[in-house]
Amino acid sequence: MSERSERIKNLLKLRELLKRRIDKLEREIIQLREMVEALDQTLLEQTLVTADQLKPEPQKAVEIEERKILSEEGELIGIVRINRESGSMVFVPTENVVVSARERPISSFLVRKVEEYGGRCLVEETSDGRVRSIRIEVREPRSMERIFRALRWAVSKSLVQ
Repeated sequence: MSERSERIKNLLKLRELLKRRIDKLEREIIQLREMVEALDQTLLEQTLVTADQLKPEPQKAVEIEERKILSEEGELIGIVRINRESGSMVFVPTENVVVSARERPISSFLVRKVEEYGGRCLVEETSDGRVRSIRIEVREPRSMERIFRALRWAVSKSLVQ
């Protein structure tokens, strides 16, 4: 037998081995999907609650504090809504004010400060780089005041005249 025909024989064996393996894995996938469906059905049956078992929880009024951020000239830059209960704050600039999302005070300083206090900062920007909103979430409500001051400073320094 020549070397070429031996190689072809080995490739055919490999092909057959791969086909059998694929068939086996496809059968296993079908079995796993059936198991997931059965589990979903059981979970649905176990967690189904009838209307008479539901008791409405009294809703607590969420207290949201609104603060204005003013420029050095006293003009309104935007509003910050603070929810101390959830540890979040959202800054939204006023309509005619342009705050650059790509300036260092926001893109590096503010994000770093929020992370130092164990929080997360999400800057939502428009396609041309203006701030649409800044959402900040913190774990420790005690650090809200420090983060607000950092936000106020970063926004006022990123103001486009």
